[in-house]
Amino acid sequence: MEEAIRDLPTAGNLRLDFYDRGRLATWVRDHPGLGVWVRQKIGRPLTGWRPYGAWADTSEETSGKYLSDDKLRIHTGAMPSPDGVPALAGLQQIRDLLRSPGTVARLVGLSGVGKTRLVQALFEEGVGDQNLEPSLAFYTNIGDSPNPLAVELASQLIAGKDRAILVIDNCPLDLHRRLSQVCRAPGSTVSVITVEYDFREDLPEGTEVFRLDTSSPELIEKLIRSRFKDVSHTDARTIAKFSDGNARCYRSCGNCGQDETIEGLNDEDLLQRLIHQRHAPDKSLELAAQACSLLYAFDGEDNRNGSELARLAALVEQSPREVYRHVADLL
Repeated sequence: MEEAIRDLPTAGNLRLDFYDRGRLATWVRDHPGLGVWVRQKIGRPLTGWRPYGAWADTSEETSGKYLSDDKLRIHTGAMPSPDGVPALAGLQQIRDLLRSPGTVARLVGLSGVGKTRLVQALFEEGVGDQNLEPSLAFYTNIGDSPNPLAVELASQLIAGKDRAILVIDNCPLDLHRRLSQVCRAPGSTVSVITVEYDFREDLPEGTEVFRLDTSSPELIEKLIRSRFKDVSHTDARTIAKFSDGNARCYRSCGNCGQDETIEGLNDEDLLQRLIHQRHAPDKSLELAAQACSLLYAFDGEDNRNGSELARLAALVEQSPREVYRHVADLL
């Protein structure tokens, strides 16, 4: 290295150092959140665990702007109000809480209102003030069967005195309770936020609950216009109104061709279009969708006799196996 710079006029002012793989590995071990990223890059990821990134939509870049307005509200026990607080104000409250080790939060709300996108924004620069450090984030969706399990990872991080913020999506209440016990123990270096549609109030002591409302039609229209440049203002407004606050409906714009319009279609026509996409109408699928929409939530995996899926199937005179296939298509 000294020989390589010998001919430079400032060679005497340069300090040389060599970072071998041992020093790099030591540095990574001191930053566990970045360790998840490194493992992902070298093809040896922790099963089901992801570093900070586009958690809400893997087709997006993390630089995609977080959209909000004053009509998007978050309700919190810290500042109880019938109307809640604006989303950015609630986001700051969650950040302030999670900044301290040993704290536990739970974000609840209906499916499709943008809960995962909100927790992603906690770590984003340019969204409010003083974002959480992205290198501290460990994200998993419980549906991805993480290994190690969330409680095990939290215990390992605390034992190693490693600072981390765990984000657990689709987290059932019993798992939240166990995580709360581990992460609130004396000497904890981990804070955690769990995400679920659960509205029950029988949460463990020490959990701060935040509830995200549905989005306004104006906000969903803005989302549509930012993602689908070919969709007209009229069609964007129609889809936003039809969505009834569910931001996931904006993806139906992907079925709106450049040279066609949905202006003038009623809600029934739009619903048919959303269910069948560009495939031929399927009355059996439509009936299954109607039955499934009766419930706030149900088990879509168990199709044995007596299961929730079997009872739904009986309502539309279909077999549990048939409704199981329809649920997969609807998902």
